Amino acid sequence: TMMSDAAATGDSAVADDSGRAGVVDLSSDDSLKVSIADALNEQDVVKFTVQTKTTLDRFKKREFQVTRYHEEFVWLHDRFEEQEVYAGYIIPPCPPKPDFSQSHGKLAKLQFGDSTIPQDELERLKQEIQSEYLAAFQKTVAMHEVFLLRLVCHPVFRDDSNLQVFLEYDQDLMTKAKSWKDKMMDNLKGAAKNIGSQFDTHIDPDPFFEDSRGFIVVYSPAIKDSKEKSDAVVKKRQALSLQYATVATALIHFAHGSIQYPVLSELLRKTGEVYAKMQMNEKKLAAKEDLKLTDLLRYYVSDTGAARDLMCRRIKLEMDVDKATKALETAKKTGKKQLEAQEQLTTAQSKYEKISKTAADELKIFKKRRVAAFRKGLVQLAQCQIRQAREQYEAWKDLLVVLRKD
Repeated sequence: TMMSDAAATGDSAVADDSGRAGVVDLSSDDSLKVSIADALNEQDVVKFTVQTKTTLDRFKKREFQVTRYHEEFVWLHDRFEEQEVYAGYIIPPCPPKPDFSQSHGKLAKLQFGDSTIPQDELERLKQEIQSEYLAAFQKTVAMHEVFLLRLVCHPVFRDDSNLQVFLEYDQDLMTKAKSWKDKMMDNLKGAAKNIGSQFDTHIDPDPFFEDSRGFIVVYSPAIKDSKEKSDAVVKKRQALSLQYATVATALIHFAHGSIQYPVLSELLRKTGEVYAKMQMNEKKLAAKEDLKLTDLLRYYVSDTGAARDLMCRRIKLEMDVDKATKALETAKKTGKKQLEAQEQLTTAQSKYEKISKTAADELKIFKKRRVAAFRKGLVQLAQCQIRQAREQYEAWKDLLVVLRKD
Protein backbone atom coordinates (compact mmCIF):
# COMPACT_ATOMS: atom_id res chain seq x y z
CA THR A 1 0.00 0.00 0.00
CA MET A 2 0.96 3.64 -0.23
CA MET A 3 1.89 3.83 3.45
CA SER A 4 4.32 0.89 3.53
CA ASP A 5 7.03 1.95 1.09
CA ALA A 6 10.72 1.66 1.75
CA ALA A 7 13.16 4.53 1.25
CA ALA A 8 16.87 4.19 0.61
CA THR A 9 19.44 6.89 1.31
CA GLY A 10 23.06 7.51 0.39
CA ASP A 11 26.01 8.19 2.68
CA SER A 12 26.80 11.90 2.18
CA ALA A 13 27.04 14.00 5.33
CA VAL A 14 26.18 17.24 3.55
CA ALA A 15 22.67 18.61 3.07
CA ASP A 16 21.50 17.33 -0.30
CA ASP A 17 18.40 16.34 -2.22
CA SER A 18 17.78 13.33 0.01
CA GLY A 19 16.88 15.61 2.90
CA ARG A 20 20.07 15.63 4.96
CA ALA A 21 19.82 19.20 6.18
CA GLY A 22 22.18 20.68 8.69
CA VAL A 23 25.28 18.50 8.70
CA VAL A 24 28.60 19.33 7.14
CA ASP A 25 31.31 16.77 7.81
CA LEU A 26 34.38 18.70 8.97
CA SER A 27 36.45 15.55 9.53
CA SER A 28 38.48 13.48 7.05
CA ASP A 29 38.60 10.17 8.93
CA ASP A 30 36.85 7.39 7.00
CA SER A 31 37.77 4.53 9.35
CA LEU A 32 34.13 4.42 10.52
CA LYS A 33 31.32 4.97 8.03
CA VAL A 34 27.65 4.68 8.86
CA SER A 35 24.54 4.99 6.69
CA ILE A 36 20.89 4.03 6.78
CA ALA A 37 20.84 1.65 3.85
CA ASP A 38 17.10 1.03 3.96
CA ALA A 39 13.98 1.80 5.98
CA LEU A 40 10.52 0.30 6.12
CA ASN A 41 7.32 1.74 7.54
CA GLU A 42 4.95 -0.89 8.91
CA GLN A 43 1.78 0.48 10.54
CA ASP A 44 3.57 3.73 11.42
CA VAL A 45 6.50 1.89 13.01
CA VAL A 46 9.66 2.65 11.05
CA LYS A 47 12.45 0.09 10.97
CA PHE A 48 15.84 1.53 9.99
CA THR A 49 18.57 -0.69 8.55
CA VAL A 50 21.81 0.81 9.86
CA GLN A 51 24.85 -0.25 7.85
CA THR A 52 28.41 0.14 9.13
CA LYS A 53 31.76 -0.12 7.36
CA THR A 54 34.90 0.15 9.47
CA THR A 55 38.61 -0.63 9.70
CA LEU A 56 38.70 -0.24 13.49
CA ASP A 57 39.88 -3.31 15.39
CA ARG A 58 37.39 -2.97 18.24
CA PHE A 59 34.58 -4.09 15.92
CA LYS A 60 34.21 -7.80 15.24
CA LYS A 61 33.53 -7.38 11.50
CA ARG A 62 34.48 -4.94 8.77
CA GLU A 63 30.93 -4.63 7.42
CA PHE A 64 27.67 -5.32 9.24
CA GLN A 65 24.14 -4.03 9.65
CA VAL A 66 21.43 -3.98 12.32
CA THR A 67 17.75 -3.04 12.45
CA ARG A 68 16.87 -0.16 14.73
CA TYR A 69 13.65 1.60 15.76
CA HIS A 70 13.24 5.30 16.56
CA GLU A 71 13.13 4.57 20.29
CA GLU A 72 16.60 3.05 20.04
CA PHE A 73 17.93 6.28 18.52
CA VAL A 74 16.42 8.05 21.54
CA TRP A 75 18.14 5.50 23.78
CA LEU A 76 21.51 6.29 22.17
CA HIS A 77 20.95 10.04 22.45
CA ASP A 78 20.09 9.69 26.14
CA ARG A 79 23.24 7.66 26.78
CA PHE A 80 25.38 10.55 25.52
CA GLU A 81 23.43 13.13 27.52
CA GLU A 82 23.71 11.06 30.71
CA GLN A 83 27.49 10.64 30.70
CA GLU A 84 29.43 13.28 32.60
CA VAL A 85 32.46 12.76 30.36
CA TYR A 86 30.48 14.42 27.52
CA ALA A 87 29.28 17.40 29.58
CA GLY A 88 31.68 19.68 27.67
CA TYR A 89 30.40 18.72 24.22
CA ILE A 90 27.42 19.67 22.07
CA ILE A 91 25.29 16.52 21.98
CA PRO A 92 23.76 16.15 18.48
CA PRO A 93 19.96 16.72 18.57
CA CYS A 94 17.82 13.62 18.86
CA PRO A 95 16.00 12.89 15.58
CA PRO A 96 12.26 13.71 15.64
CA LYS A 97 9.74 10.91 16.03
CA PRO A 98 8.29 9.75 12.69
CA ASP A 99 4.84 11.25 12.13
CA PHE A 100 2.79 10.52 9.03
CA SER A 101 -0.60 11.41 10.51
CA GLN A 102 -1.07 14.34 8.11
CA SER A 103 -0.73 12.15 5.02
CA HIS A 104 -2.94 9.46 6.57
CA GLY A 105 -5.61 12.05 7.35
CA LYS A 106 -5.61 13.45 3.82
CA LEU A 107 -5.85 9.96 2.33
CA ALA A 108 -8.75 9.04 4.64
CA LYS A 109 -10.67 12.19 3.64
CA LEU A 110 -9.97 11.53 -0.01
CA GLN A 111 -11.23 7.94 0.19
CA PHE A 112 -14.34 9.08 2.04
CA GLY A 113 -15.17 11.51 -0.76
CA ASP A 114 -14.26 9.25 -3.68
CA SER A 115 -17.77 9.20 -5.16
CA THR A 116 -17.91 13.00 -5.57
CA ILE A 117 -14.54 13.45 -7.27
CA PRO A 118 -13.90 12.75 -10.98
CA GLN A 119 -11.64 9.74 -11.53
CA ASP A 120 -8.76 11.64 -13.15
CA GLU A 121 -8.82 14.24 -10.37
CA LEU A 122 -8.94 11.46 -7.78
CA GLU A 123 -5.85 9.80 -9.21
CA ARG A 124 -4.00 13.10 -9.31
CA LEU A 125 -4.82 13.84 -5.66
CA LYS A 126 -3.77 10.33 -4.61
CA GLN A 127 -0.44 10.76 -6.39
CA GLU A 128 0.10 14.09 -4.65
CA ILE A 129 -0.59 12.57 -1.25
CA GLN A 130 1.72 9.67 -2.00
CA SER A 131 4.44 12.07 -3.11
CA GLU A 132 3.96 14.12 0.07
CA TYR A 133 4.15 10.99 2.22
CA LEU A 134 7.31 9.72 0.52
CA ALA A 135 8.99 13.11 0.95
CA ALA A 136 8.13 13.10 4.66
CA PHE A 137 9.33 9.51 4.99
CA GLN A 138 12.64 10.23 3.28
CA LYS A 139 13.22 13.27 5.50
CA THR A 140 12.52 11.14 8.58
CA VAL A 141 15.09 8.62 7.44
CA ALA A 142 17.59 11.36 6.61
CA MET A 143 17.29 13.05 10.03
CA HIS A 144 18.00 9.76 11.78
CA GLU A 145 21.03 9.29 9.56
CA VAL A 146 22.21 12.84 10.29
CA PHE A 147 22.20 12.02 14.00
CA LEU A 148 24.45 9.01 13.44
CA LEU A 149 26.74 10.90 11.07
CA ARG A 150 27.27 13.63 13.65
CA LEU A 151 28.33 10.98 16.16
CA VAL A 152 30.70 9.00 13.94
CA CYS A 153 32.30 12.17 12.53
CA HIS A 154 33.06 13.48 16.03
CA PRO A 155 36.59 12.60 17.25
CA VAL A 156 35.35 11.76 20.78
CA PHE A 157 31.79 10.47 20.30
CA ARG A 158 32.88 7.92 17.69
CA ASP A 159 34.81 5.98 20.37
CA ASP A 160 31.82 5.65 22.71
CA SER A 161 30.97 2.12 23.80
CA ASN A 162 27.22 2.75 23.59
CA LEU A 163 27.57 3.85 19.97
CA GLN A 164 29.43 0.63 19.25
CA VAL A 165 26.64 -1.35 20.93
CA PHE A 166 24.04 0.52 18.86
CA LEU A 167 25.88 -0.21 15.61
CA GLU A 168 26.96 -3.78 16.32
CA TYR A 169 24.59 -5.40 18.83
CA ASP A 170 21.82 -7.13 16.88
CA GLN A 171 19.29 -7.35 19.73
CA ASP A 172 16.80 -4.94 21.29
CA LEU A 173 18.47 -2.10 23.21
CA MET A 174 15.42 -0.91 25.14
CA THR A 175 15.81 -3.35 28.04
CA LYS A 176 19.16 -1.98 29.17
CA ALA A 177 18.78 -0.36 32.61
CA LYS A 178 20.55 2.81 33.72
CA SER A 179 23.66 2.44 35.85
CA TRP A 180 24.14 4.43 39.04
CA LYS A 181 26.50 6.74 37.12
CA ASP A 182 23.76 7.41 34.57
CA LYS A 183 21.33 8.28 37.37
CA MET A 184 23.88 10.64 38.92
CA MET A 185 24.31 12.33 35.54
CA ASP A 186 20.52 12.73 35.32
CA ASN A 187 20.76 14.92 38.43
CA LEU A 188 23.53 17.03 36.88
CA LYS A 189 21.55 17.38 33.63
CA GLY A 190 18.44 18.42 35.55
CA ALA A 191 20.40 20.97 37.54
CA ALA A 192 21.96 22.37 34.38
CA LYS A 193 18.53 22.78 32.79
CA ASN A 194 17.39 24.72 35.85
CA ILE A 195 20.17 27.21 35.04
CA GLY A 196 18.31 27.96 31.80
CA SER A 197 16.15 30.61 33.46
CA GLN A 198 19.33 32.51 34.43
CA PHE A 199 21.10 32.02 31.10
CA ASP A 200 19.86 35.24 29.47
CA THR A 201 21.04 37.45 32.33
CA HIS A 202 24.20 35.59 33.38
CA ILE A 203 27.46 37.54 32.97
CA ASP A 204 30.36 35.24 32.11
CA PRO A 205 33.84 36.27 33.32
CA ASP A 206 35.39 34.79 30.15
CA PRO A 207 35.02 37.14 27.13
CA PHE A 208 34.74 34.25 24.64
CA PHE A 209 31.93 32.55 26.53
CA GLU A 210 30.19 35.86 27.22
CA ASP A 211 30.20 36.62 23.48
CA SER A 212 28.94 33.09 22.76
CA ARG A 213 26.20 33.43 25.37
CA GLY A 214 25.13 36.80 23.97
CA PHE A 215 25.02 35.35 20.46
CA ILE A 216 22.84 32.41 21.50
CA VAL A 217 20.49 34.69 23.46
CA VAL A 218 19.82 36.67 20.26
CA TYR A 219 20.18 33.85 17.73
CA SER A 220 17.90 31.29 19.37
CA PRO A 221 14.61 33.25 19.15
CA ALA A 222 15.63 34.67 15.76
CA ILE A 223 16.13 31.26 14.16
CA LYS A 224 12.90 29.97 15.70
CA ASP A 225 11.05 32.92 14.19
CA SER A 226 12.77 32.35 10.83
CA LYS A 227 11.79 28.68 10.89
CA GLU A 228 8.13 29.54 11.54
CA LYS A 229 8.09 32.15 8.77
CA SER A 230 9.80 29.82 6.33
CA ASP A 231 7.29 27.10 7.16
CA ALA A 232 4.45 29.58 6.55
CA VAL A 233 5.90 30.50 3.14
CA VAL A 234 6.11 26.83 2.17
CA LYS A 235 2.47 26.30 3.17
CA LYS A 236 1.41 29.35 1.12
CA ARG A 237 3.29 28.05 -1.90
CA GLN A 238 1.70 24.62 -1.48
CA ALA A 239 -1.71 26.33 -1.36
CA LEU A 240 -0.83 28.26 -4.54
CA SER A 241 0.12 24.99 -6.19
CA LEU A 242 -3.30 23.55 -5.34
CA GLN A 243 -5.00 26.64 -6.79
CA TYR A 244 -3.07 26.23 -10.02
CA ALA A 245 -4.20 22.60 -10.13
CA THR A 246 -7.84 23.60 -9.63
CA VAL A 247 -7.68 26.18 -12.43
CA ALA A 248 -5.87 23.73 -14.73
CA THR A 249 -8.50 21.03 -14.16
CA ALA A 250 -11.35 23.48 -14.76
CA LEU A 251 -9.84 24.81 -17.99
CA ILE A 252 -9.16 21.35 -19.39
CA HIS A 253 -12.67 20.14 -18.51
CA PHE A 254 -14.12 23.28 -20.12
CA ALA A 255 -12.00 22.60 -23.22
CA HIS A 256 -13.42 19.07 -23.46
CA GLY A 257 -16.92 20.52 -23.25
CA SER A 258 -16.25 23.08 -25.99
CA ILE A 259 -15.17 20.79 -28.82
CA GLN A 260 -17.84 22.35 -31.06
CA TYR A 261 -15.64 25.47 -30.98
CA PRO A 262 -12.24 24.03 -32.01
CA VAL A 263 -10.20 27.23 -31.69
CA LEU A 264 -11.57 28.07 -28.24
CA SER A 265 -11.25 24.47 -27.09
CA GLU A 266 -7.60 24.31 -28.14
CA LEU A 267 -6.77 27.62 -26.42
CA LEU A 268 -8.43 26.47 -23.22
CA ARG A 269 -6.62 23.16 -23.36
CA LYS A 270 -3.19 24.76 -23.88
CA THR A 271 -3.83 27.33 -21.17
CA GLY A 272 -4.89 24.55 -18.82
CA GLU A 273 -1.70 22.66 -19.62
CA VAL A 274 0.39 25.72 -18.72
CA TYR A 275 -1.45 26.04 -15.40
CA ALA A 276 -0.74 22.35 -14.81
CA LYS A 277 2.96 23.07 -15.43
CA MET A 278 2.76 25.97 -13.00
CA GLN A 279 1.22 23.64 -10.44
CA MET A 280 4.10 21.17 -10.73
CA ASN A 281 6.61 24.02 -10.75
CA GLU A 282 5.26 25.55 -7.53
CA LYS A 283 5.00 22.12 -5.93
CA LYS A 284 8.66 21.38 -6.67
CA LEU A 285 9.72 24.80 -5.45
CA ALA A 286 7.75 24.37 -2.22
CA ALA A 287 9.47 21.02 -1.66
CA LYS A 288 12.90 22.55 -2.27
CA GLU A 289 12.21 25.49 0.05
CA ASP A 290 11.04 23.07 2.72
CA LEU A 291 14.17 20.94 2.29
CA LYS A 292 16.85 23.56 1.73
CA LEU A 293 15.64 26.23 4.12
CA THR A 294 12.86 25.20 6.53
CA ASP A 295 14.47 21.87 7.44
CA LEU A 296 17.85 23.57 7.81
CA LEU A 297 16.36 26.18 10.14
CA ARG A 298 14.46 23.49 12.05
CA TYR A 299 17.65 21.48 12.56
CA TYR A 300 19.59 24.47 13.86
CA VAL A 301 16.81 25.40 16.24
CA SER A 302 17.56 22.04 17.88
CA ASP A 303 21.34 22.29 17.50
CA THR A 304 21.36 25.79 18.98
CA GLY A 305 19.38 24.38 21.90
CA ALA A 306 22.08 21.73 22.32
CA ALA A 307 24.77 24.44 22.34
CA ARG A 308 22.76 26.36 24.93
CA ASP A 309 22.52 23.22 27.10
CA LEU A 310 26.31 22.89 26.92
CA MET A 311 26.77 26.46 28.14
CA CYS A 312 24.22 25.90 30.91
CA ARG A 313 26.23 22.89 32.11
CA ARG A 314 29.34 25.05 32.19
CA ILE A 315 27.52 27.82 34.12
CA LYS A 316 26.41 25.17 36.63
CA LEU A 317 30.04 24.16 37.21
CA GLU A 318 31.04 27.83 37.48
CA MET A 319 28.46 28.19 40.25
CA ASP A 320 29.84 25.06 41.90
CA VAL A 321 33.30 26.70 41.99
CA ASP A 322 31.85 29.84 43.58
CA LYS A 323 29.98 27.73 46.13
CA ALA A 324 33.09 25.68 46.95
CA THR A 325 35.16 28.86 47.28
CA LYS A 326 32.71 30.29 49.81
CA ALA A 327 32.62 26.97 51.66
CA LEU A 328 36.43 27.01 51.94
CA GLU A 329 36.39 30.58 53.27
CA THR A 330 33.84 29.54 55.89
CA ALA A 331 35.90 26.48 56.82
CA LYS A 332 38.99 28.65 57.31
CA LYS A 333 37.08 31.01 59.57
CA THR A 334 35.65 28.19 61.68
CA GLY A 335 38.73 25.99 61.48
CA LYS A 336 36.56 22.99 60.58
CA LYS A 337 36.75 20.65 57.57
CA GLN A 338 39.35 22.79 55.77
CA LEU A 339 40.95 19.83 53.98
CA GLU A 340 37.57 18.54 52.80
CA ALA A 341 36.54 22.01 51.58
CA GLN A 342 39.86 22.43 49.74
CA GLU A 343 39.43 19.08 47.99
CA GLN A 344 35.90 20.03 46.93
CA LEU A 345 37.16 23.33 45.52
CA THR A 346 40.01 21.63 43.67
CA THR A 347 37.59 19.10 42.16
CA ALA A 348 35.13 21.83 41.13
CA GLN A 349 37.91 23.93 39.55
CA SER A 350 39.22 20.91 37.65
CA LYS A 351 35.79 20.12 36.21
CA TYR A 352 35.20 23.76 35.33
CA GLU A 353 38.55 24.13 33.54
CA LYS A 354 38.01 20.89 31.65
CA ILE A 355 34.52 21.76 30.45
CA SER A 356 35.68 25.28 29.51
CA LYS A 357 38.38 23.91 27.21
CA THR A 358 36.20 21.38 25.40
CA ALA A 359 33.22 23.75 25.26
CA ALA A 360 35.31 26.48 23.60
CA ASP A 361 36.41 24.05 20.87
CA GLU A 362 32.85 22.76 20.41
CA LEU A 363 31.38 26.25 20.03
CA LYS A 364 34.00 27.16 17.42
CA ILE A 365 33.18 24.02 15.43
CA PHE A 366 29.47 24.75 15.88
CA LYS A 367 29.99 28.10 14.15
CA LYS A 368 32.00 26.59 11.28
CA ARG A 369 29.46 23.81 10.76
CA ARG A 370 26.51 26.21 10.90
CA VAL A 371 28.01 28.70 8.45
CA ALA A 372 29.01 25.96 6.00
CA ALA A 373 25.59 24.31 6.14
CA PHE A 374 23.66 27.55 5.58
CA ARG A 375 25.99 28.64 2.79
CA LYS A 376 25.48 25.36 0.98
CA GLY A 377 21.71 25.23 1.60
CA LEU A 378 21.06 28.83 0.54
CA VAL A 379 23.18 28.53 -2.61
CA GLN A 380 21.30 25.38 -3.60
CA LEU A 381 17.95 27.05 -2.86
CA ALA A 382 18.85 30.12 -4.95
CA GLN A 383 19.92 27.88 -7.84
CA CYS A 384 16.62 26.03 -7.64
CA GLN A 385 14.60 29.26 -7.51
CA ILE A 386 16.39 30.59 -10.58
CA ARG A 387 15.81 27.34 -12.46
CA GLN A 388 12.11 27.24 -11.56
CA ALA A 389 11.66 30.92 -12.50
CA ARG A 390 13.18 30.26 -15.92
CA GLU A 391 10.84 27.32 -16.46
CA GLN A 392 7.83 29.48 -15.56
CA TYR A 393 9.00 32.27 -17.84
CA GLU A 394 9.42 29.89 -20.79
CA ALA A 395 6.01 28.29 -20.21
CA TRP A 396 4.16 31.63 -20.14
CA LYS A 397 6.15 32.92 -23.13
CA ASP A 398 5.24 29.86 -25.19
CA LEU A 399 1.57 30.29 -24.27
CA LEU A 400 1.61 33.94 -25.36
CA VAL A 401 3.06 32.89 -28.71
CA VAL A 402 0.18 30.41 -29.18
CA LEU A 403 -2.48 32.94 -28.13
CA ARG A 404 -1.15 35.58 -30.51
CA LYS A 405 -0.98 33.07 -33.37
CA ASP A 406 -4.59 31.89 -32.85
